[in-house]
Amino acid sequence: MARLWWAAALICLGIAAGLRAPLTALMSLHMLVQIPLLVLAGLFAEQAWRAGARPPAVPVEAQAGRRAGWSYNEYGVPGLLLVSLVGAGWMIPKALDDALTDWRVAAFKYLGLPLCGWVLRASLRCSNVVIKLFFLGNFCWMSAIVGMVYLDQPIRLCNAYLQDDQDWAGRGLIALAIVLPSCWLLAELKPVWRFLNR
Repeated sequence: MARLWWAAALICLGIAAGLRAPLTALMSLHMLVQIPLLVLAGLFAEQAWRAGARPPAVPVEAQAGRRAGWSYNEYGVPGLLLVSLVGAGWMIPKALDDALTDWRVAAFKYLGLPLCGWVLRASLRCSNVVIKLFFLGNFCWMSAIVGMVYLDQPIRLCNAYLQDDQDWAGRGLIALAIVLPSCWLLAELKPVWRFLNR
């Protein structure tokens, strides 16, 4: 199973990096295809690493007497906050422009976004339904607002992209704000149902 996750991670990374020119030719593709592919590459890599890692052999007595201490990613909140901030940063048009002209920003994109995907998967694993719903709602609300701003602006916000493509990126962000919670609800239907029926 780990090999399948590694293969998925490499495919996402290969498409995002190998098709760099066509995927950054349009603002909508840059924001809604390449950046999510880089995040997915890290997410799948973390899943593959977790599937391939063997849990340490801990005696039952030690497990019963061990007290859970504070974790660096307690309930996944610090990790999800980091991912939310990075996601907000890549919705800024200047970040997209700089990723095309400044090698340092491009390096951060190709290295930092897979790392964010890794952190996202690890954080989702240790968070509960309420925390997931809070951060998902925050991200979708932010995506919808930014999409409406893109559509309402009479001037183009990115120097590298045309006004028409900015409008398509705005529509895509609004669609993302609708589709993402629907997919999450389908994936988390049982935990959400248990939480509502408590």
